[in-house]
Amino acid sequence: MIHATSTITGKGQIQLPAEIRKAIGADIGDNVIFIVQDNKETVLKLIKKKKLSQLGGTLKSQVKFKSIDEETENTKEIWVNKRVRRNNNGENMD
Repeated sequence: MIHATSTITGKGQIQLPAEIRKAIGADIGDNVIFIVQDNKETVLKLIKKKKLSQLGGTLKSQVKFKSIDEETENTKEIWVNKRVRRNNNGENMD
């Protein structure tokens, strides 16, 4: 069991003591939920922030990703075609 204290600031803020953060694996950006029970005891629950690498594949697509080189070439082609259309329409490119 770990026992630590923290002081409530004038703005109602508290800082989780380092030993508590370490024990629960809390990192910058994580959220803490405060649950106040009927007997006034308070439970803290850690909600970990999701990393971008954990979100890969969460959005489903019907389009297959072939390779970064092919995606780069496709993007270049789209931009070239867009510039050609602008020039043909007499739009200023500057």
